[in-house]
Amino acid sequence: MLGAGGMPRRRRKRVLESRSPVPEGIRPAHLEPHRGPSRHASPLALLVLGALLAAGVSGLLGRPQPHRSVHGGTAAELVVEMPAVIRTGDFYETLLRVHATREVRQLQIEVPASLWREITVNSMVPAPESEHSDGERFRFDFGALGAGESMLFKIAAQVNPRLNGRVEGRIRVLDGGRLLVEADRAMKVLP
Repeated sequence: MLGAGGMPRRRRKRVLESRSPVPEGIRPAHLEPHRGPSRHASPLALLVLGALLAAGVSGLLGRPQPHRSVHGGTAAELVVEMPAVIRTGDFYETLLRVHATREVRQLQIEVPASLWREITVNSMVPAPESEHSDGERFRFDFGALGAGESMLFKIAAQVNPRLNGRVEGRIRVLDGGRLLVEADRAMKVLP
């Protein structure tokens, strides 16, 4: 009578016994040819892996979509557009639109250092008249803004590759050092 390997069972048993000793825990059943479905990668596993790779490459898992928020104050309104979720290494824009409801003599915008931790700022348009930093925040001076006028401040930046986690801080709009409006913002950074 033939066994699973196409040879008589007695002869197969002698062949298995005549081999060199196998490591402890390995039984003759382990040396038999496998019957049934293969233990190798299944097509389903390859499809799931392929779908995850496609989703990652397409940007579905962290595309820098801008999140818009509007914040009102006594003399100005601040609209902030920046991504809420982004991937490390990505380029993104932050748009800060200030609308003055009354005259602002010395428009200043403050961005906390904590919001730009491990962020490289590539450009700012329009360029501020002057810039200041006290280690905790960056302050940009823009001059006067008349009642009913708006000013758009565009910041182009890139997330440094070693940043992972979350950056957050409070963006503030001032008139000569006096607070007009502020906005808490955060950005989650995915690997």
